[in-house]
Amino acid sequence: MNTNAIEAGLVTWAQATFWFQSFFNGSNYLIPIFCTSTDTLDSVISRITAQTPTLEKIQAITVMAGYTENGMLLVALALRFAMQLRLEDTVEQLMVKLSPRTAPISEEEKYLYRLARVWHGVCNLELFFSLDGGKMPATVLRTTSRRVRALVNHPSRTSPDIRLLSQLELNILRSHAYVNIARHARDLDESSLRSTVRDTVIELSLWLEEWSTIICSDTAAPDRPRAMTNLQIQYEWALITLYLKALSVFGDLLMTDFQREMVRSAKEAAVRHLQHLLETPSTPSSPNALSPSQPPSPTYLSTFKWAIDFVWAKCAFSVLLVLKLSLLLRDPLPSIILLLRDAHQVLEELHKITVGHVAYFHILQTSVEKCEGALKEHMARLGQASGAGEVELGGRGDAEDDFQEYAPSEFVFEWDFPGLNLRHVPLGWYALSGYRVGVLAGRSSKTPCLTSLSLKCSGISSWLEHLLHPLPWIVNITLTLYLYL
Repeated sequence: MNTNAIEAGLVTWAQATFWFQSFFNGSNYLIPIFCTSTDTLDSVISRITAQTPTLEKIQAITVMAGYTENGMLLVALALRFAMQLRLEDTVEQLMVKLSPRTAPISEEEKYLYRLARVWHGVCNLELFFSLDGGKMPATVLRTTSRRVRALVNHPSRTSPDIRLLSQLELNILRSHAYVNIARHARDLDESSLRSTVRDTVIELSLWLEEWSTIICSDTAAPDRPRAMTNLQIQYEWALITLYLKALSVFGDLLMTDFQREMVRSAKEAAVRHLQHLLETPSTPSSPNALSPSQPPSPTYLSTFKWAIDFVWAKCAFSVLLVLKLSLLLRDPLPSIILLLRDAHQVLEELHKITVGHVAYFHILQTSVEKCEGALKEHMARLGQASGAGEVELGGRGDAEDDFQEYAPSEFVFEWDFPGLNLRHVPLGWYALSGYRVGVLAGRSSKTPCLTSLSLKCSGISSWLEHLLHPLPWIVNITLTLYLYL
């Protein structure tokens, strides 16, 4: 006897309707395997059977995989069921009907497109888990970028499908790059690695340009600005992981020109990733300022109320990474302080909508606190050294060691984001550029004093108070150091 949750008395019809509709308020863009016109609540319930597997059960398991710590196991189960239903073969059948199209779309073709959407949705989520979760892909997709693009203009294509298809193509590019990087890892050939990275960067740039054009031309899309921001974030994340993946093939980094280039490029991409997270997407055709009576436009981070576990993990890791790399590369102190301010803003925005993702929010908060401690300690050491003439600060302080060694268990056991082991690179302040820290002015062109860090300017107190909010403790330390100069 078939019994659903409503018939079993587990939920009321009103509750089921509310939860079902809530999925299409934002989650459908993150797990785009449903169609609002076909997959209504009444339709889904009417199709429920005791048979295993079914298309509806695959969809349900895939949704569960995005919102649980057992996502890898669940997406593997969904993929297994999809293979049993031979959904991959339906993609081939759909491609046959696409070229050339000689008749209007039939009900059969609509059904094939629906099956292809579910197959691509499951495979895309499985690729996320394999590329960023440190496991081997469970299947090899029999598709190419061009075959993915062929579905963009299909009559059954929806706005969430654009996000699905663009992500699928991006993950295919990333997967091919990882295979090539692993091949070069056997002989540590930096020249071949450089070529692979360069070629992949070109492919990713073309991906961004072409899909941006596709999104901009989709005038019927309800939220093009947010889709464009998401495209930029996906692009920067692909660059971050590409550069760090190329570094991961080495054991102990000797900081060759190639390795230094990869570290710096990863940091620059992470900075841009952080900036995109803080954007407030707006429609280019409506540049007028909001009137006082109008509510402010929602920020991109407001969509995290629907975000799956992977998105929260990626956000927490990207902020931790950019703070680590900025300290590791010894960026100018004002730059690091600005990054800390942006990280605080991310915390403030996510604090408004944190539901069910306390672990990753805590990781983000701890990362900011530990970075603040490391920066505060370094500035205090500079203050202590300022009375001793020209000095070179060797090594790191305890607070920075604590920050650089911070590796949350979620990023060790659940995800395999590259870059956490970069704390072992033996770099000192200005080591990459050959500079030394000098606290007395006029010593040498190789020993810039602290005033070169943009601290000597008119109205420094008010400028710092504005710049460093909400980090007032740095104002006092920095002004103290300024007085020494």
